[in-house]
Amino acid sequence: MSQKPQVTNPISTDTFSPEDEALLIGAAAAVAESDSSEAEAIETYGRKLGKAPTLAMYVHAQNLFQKGYIQTLPDMTGTALAKRTTLFFSEVLSSFGMTKPKSDETVSVKKAEQREAEKQKILAEFKGIKPAEIKEQIKGFYAKLAASVPDSKEVKKELNKAETALRLMTADATEHHKKIKRTLVQSLNDAVKKCDDLKKIENAIKALK
Repeated sequence: MSQKPQVTNPISTDTFSPEDEALLIGAAAAVAESDSSEAEAIETYGRKLGKAPTLAMYVHAQNLFQKGYIQTLPDMTGTALAKRTTLFFSEVLSSFGMTKPKSDETVSVKKAEQREAEKQKILAEFKGIKPAEIKEQIKGFYAKLAASVPDSKEVKKELNKAETALRLMTADATEHHKKIKRTLVQSLNDAVKKCDDLKKIENAIKALK
């Protein structure tokens, strides 16, 4: 059974004014309703969080995003909502050159160090192997899983490492592509808002399909 989303209650703090909270919730609801609103929502969250938000501000903003998002999509699962929140805030961080705040708790710091060490270990294992070659390896692993090989557990383990390595190696190129696309989408949205010629808008839609 799919788990319904549970939004953590906002932190009791004066981080955002009631007006700002309503603005952030509304921006999230707009994203849920239409992806074309995402660029504007990213701008809204970036402005309110600033360059160096505290951990309390960041978590509070995530709670507000989730609250607004499920206003539009109330049937979304908890897992899907968590993934969408992570994706959205990754865009906010990269768009504004923002540093994600970290917890000062010893356990959190230790876990972060362990994750970083694991990333470096995987990158070292795939050192000298080009992304195109890793993609072929990934195809091979999926083919083995489709064939129900007896060592599927080990294959899944190697598949996960290969996908992680590919994601880490292509992160910069992927981020560059996202930034360009985001800029173009914003320009397109602005052009559509200013255009009163329905035929031109229809032709633009057809060209994108």
